[in-house]
Amino acid sequence: LRPLEKVVWSVVGSGGFTDPRETEEVLGLAKTLPNFAGIMLDDFFTGKAEGKRAQWTVAELESIRKRLRAIRSDFQIMVTLYYRHVDLPIQDYLELIDVVTLWGGPSDLPNLEANLERVEKAAPRQRKMLGCYLADFSKASGLPVPLMKLQCETGLRWLKEKRIQGMIFLANTLADFGFESVDWVRKWIAEVADVKIPD
Repeated sequence: LRPLEKVVWSVVGSGGFTDPRETEEVLGLAKTLPNFAGIMLDDFFTGKAEGKRAQWTVAELESIRKRLRAIRSDFQIMVTLYYRHVDLPIQDYLELIDVVTLWGGPSDLPNLEANLERVEKAAPRQRKMLGCYLADFSKASGLPVPLMKLQCETGLRWLKEKRIQGMIFLANTLADFGFESVDWVRKWIAEVADVKIPD
């Protein structure tokens, strides 16, 4: 990963998996790698309004944040936020987050504008990135191209409007299954590659 300008490493993974030993390994990387930019908390929120609301307590997140910032003051903490979790009581967690990545399934995409407004209200100071699925996991198939186009074109407009600061394409193991949505995204990225985004 040396050629990359910025690398963010996950310490809470898919399904909310987390291990203190792995977190310590990642904090060690943060001390030695110049392109290390922060940590990612994937599937961090449990969807519960009471009890265990997230994979870590607020105190644990605050401790990790302090340790990261002691290594370098510009390290970022990123979190996955599903639209269905936006209205839960997670404000105390969000106060310790720098970047919110926004994710929703096919049924959420027709309501992207309203969903972003909800996130802007819940997390006004955090930087935001639009997460774009390439597949419909409930059907084990590629995302329909009209929905792929909707989220990509909406994301580009939001970038131009400075409402978000980036877009993420969840490719993982999906990019070579022959999904039409993947081919469409490849072409779209090539077409908009030179579009100027305001600083």
